[in-house]
Amino acid sequence: MQVHIVANLTARGLLRSPARLDALRANAAGKAQLHETASVAELGPVMRAVLEDGVDLLILVGGDGTFMSGVSALSRALAERAPSGVIWPRLGLLPMGTVGTIAKNLGERGEPERLLSTWLEQPDRVHAIPRPTLSLTATTSEGATEERVGFIVGTGLVARFFEVYEERGAGGIPLAGRIVARVFAESFTGGPLAKRVLTPLPCELRVDGEVQSSSALSLLCASVVRDLGLGMKVCYRAGEEPDRVHLVASQLSPRHLGPRAPFVMAGRSIGGKGHVDRLVSSFQVTFPGSQGPYVLDGDMFRAKSFLVKAGPVIPVVGPRDP
Repeated sequence: MQVHIVANLTARGLLRSPARLDALRANAAGKAQLHETASVAELGPVMRAVLEDGVDLLILVGGDGTFMSGVSALSRALAERAPSGVIWPRLGLLPMGTVGTIAKNLGERGEPERLLSTWLEQPDRVHAIPRPTLSLTATTSEGATEERVGFIVGTGLVARFFEVYEERGAGGIPLAGRIVARVFAESFTGGPLAKRVLTPLPCELRVDGEVQSSSALSLLCASVVRDLGLGMKVCYRAGEEPDRVHLVASQLSPRHLGPRAPFVMAGRSIGGKGHVDRLVSSFQVTFPGSQGPYVLDGDMFRAKSFLVKAGPVIPVVGPRDP
């Protein structure tokens, strides 16, 4: 069994606790090949080397952005190596970032150190479950294209929420919860934070080739996992079909969108005039002017437009009774 571990040294769980990195190195010794990366640019060569050496189990260590970047780099390396017949290794998601939303949806529960020890002890018995992904192709204002594979994508309030979250120090679930609570409260009174986060963002939305009537969206989110963090089940049908993603888009004003938060917590449709809430084969968002913001698995990007469709189905290590 060939086991490789790719660890993101900039993940907050490793940055804040050097002892964790030491334990990771000790656990890997003699059982797996450890690759330590400090930037996304390093992932391409690392993934090509991993495939060249042979890999049965690939463990990604970090947060949601680490998993997205690692899966994206591996997808590109696999396509280069075997464009007509891609075989994915089993992927273990070891959460050592700030939130770990993707791992909580797809992976095994428990302390990361214990999970790693279990996986390395008997790697041939590690159980993987086929999981859907989404494929995103972004086009910049200069005409360059960027391709990524991920799990949750959004713009509108999703992008503006992450702007506020990053400005305030990206403090994980406690900070995210405080921001959400304040936005919800201010949505009833027209407060400044609610206006900033919830005001519709100008863009054009095309769903399965058809242009939608809205010219601005307060919320757009598509996902292949149900819980987007903090119990938010905006995409409550996510993962139902591997060849379609659940898209939710709304043009509601801050005063009307904020009070619908309980619907999201309950896994119900937000509703409202002109909303989109269904499984789709593809959709495209185009921003007016130069570029607009979007978030993919917790990482912020900017593009002139981005196209989303179902991505590859990948084997992710998870519980035997998901």
